[in-house]
Formats: sequence, C-alpha cells, structure tokens
Amino acid sequence: MFWQAFAIAIVALFIIVLVYRIISIKRLPVHLRWELMPVPHEKGRSHYGGSYLEEYEWWRKPRQKSFFSPIKYMVVEIFLLRTIWKNNRTLWPLSLSFHLGIYLVILTTLLSIISGIFSSPPSALLNTMSGIALAGYILGGLGAVALILRRVIDTSLRAFSSVPTYFNLILLLAVFTTGIISWVQPGSYGSDLRVFSREVITFGTDTDITATLAIHVILSLLFLLYLPWTNMTHFIIKYFAYHDVRWDDNPQDIGLSREINNLVNQTVKWSSPHIGTDDRRTWLDTIGRQ
Repeated sequence: MFWQAFAIAIVALFIIVLVYRIISIKRLPVHLRWELMPVPHEKGRSHYGGSYLEEYEWWRKPRQKSFFSPIKYMVVEIFLLRTIWKNNRTLWPLSLSFHLGIYLVILTTLLSIISGIFSSPPSALLNTMSGIALAGYILGGLGAVALILRRVIDTSLRAFSSVPTYFNLILLLAVFTTGIISWVQPGSYGSDLRVFSREVITFGTDTDITATLAIHVILSLLFLLYLPWTNMTHFIIKYFAYHDVRWDDNPQDIGLSREINNLVNQTVKWSSPHIGTDDRRTWLDTIGRQ
C-alpha cells in the first residue's frame, strides 16, 4: 500500500496548501488598479482600447461584457506566453518549450488516469499517451537546460536568478530526464503507467513497476508537494493579476469605499526617514503630509 498512501497523501497536501494560498491571496488588501486599456471584457470596444466610460451617462446604462474574450486572452497567454513574446523574443522559445513540456506531462497524467478506468483501454489511447509523454519530456528537458544556461550566461537575468530559481529548474529537469529514461527502458511505457495509475486509484496491489519509472514517479510527486510553496504558483497569481488588477474596471461602490477607508486609516509601520512616521500616523496622515 506504499504507493497508494504516498500518492494520495501528497495530492491531498498539494490541494490543501494550494487552496490555502488561493484564499490568502484573495484576502490580501485591495489592490491598486492599473487603469490600463484595453480590457478584453469590454464588448465591442476592446479591439481599440475603449471603455464603457465613453458612454454618455454610463452609470444609467447596463454594462455590456464579453464572456469569451477574457478566456481567449488567457488561453493565448497561458499556452503561447503572449507577454514573453512581446517583451523578450529571444527568451520566448526557451520558455515556451519548458512550459509546453509541463503541459504535456500533465496531459499524460490525466490520460493515464483515464486509461486506468478501462479494463482494456484501446491501444491507440496508450500509444497516444506514450507519444505525448515523450514529447513533453523532451520539450521540457530542452527548455529547462536552455533556461539554466541562459540565466548563467545572460548578465541581465542574474538579478532574477536566485538559488531557488536554479533549484526549481534542476528539479524539473530531473523529472523530465527520469521520464525519458523510463520511457526508453524495455517494455511498454504507456501500459506500465496505465497499470500503475489504475492500481493507485483502485487501491490495488499490482504496482510492480521498473526502478526508473518508480524514481520518475517519486520525483514527480515530490515536485507536486513542493510546488505550492514556491513562486511557481504564478499560474494562480496570474489570474488575480489580470482579473483583479489589470481588468478590474468596476465603479467604486460602498463596500470598496469602506475597505479603502479602513486601509488608509491604519498606522504606518515603515521606519524609513523620508516617511517621517512615529507609529501613530495613519496612511491618510502620511499622504496628506507629503
């Protein structure tokens, strides 16, 4: 029962910590809006950077919002890394390869669980899963190596290259590398992974897998446990950065006004001389003094 207990415990801890991080982010003080356009949910106006504020007496009219435009924007951002393409074209192919590798490995995991549900899954499903896995391992591994070398060579990135950053890339490189090694081992990778997934989710006992696949699974699960404690949770933070900072154009209501008033009436704890606070001044006092 080792594999069942190990896998279920790690997945449960991953979900608990991830939910905790999401709640913590959501409960942070109100953000400062960017007030940037275009906003994708502006129906009929986002293509030129328009706003509902253009309308005469806009407060008397119902808001017209697009439901699909923000989804389309986020899909392109997540899977094609639009922001990196716009701001750093030379880094884009390296990061894209790395992220695509992660996405394909996630897809492989989902397919292995789906195939484990069937007593006799179609061979096409197992072959597809096996091909997706290999593509993910190769793309992710190449991307990880390229990003490590880029951070070592490019002096402009050294300020953003901390020890945890290198550790994250090396850990993921280990996951991709052990995945490739387990894939090329004699036997059927797709069938072995499918049987392993089935036995784990059904609490079976036939979890006899090769040593290389076992190492790969252990590293993958340990990475999953490590993930929510790191800055790699930007896949969650990005949602709030876009929807609550860049795209939040709702008018200020009574609830938001009350929240802002409570925040600016808190005492300032900064000790910087230019602030001139004595632990009794509020943010409102400090702003007025400036």
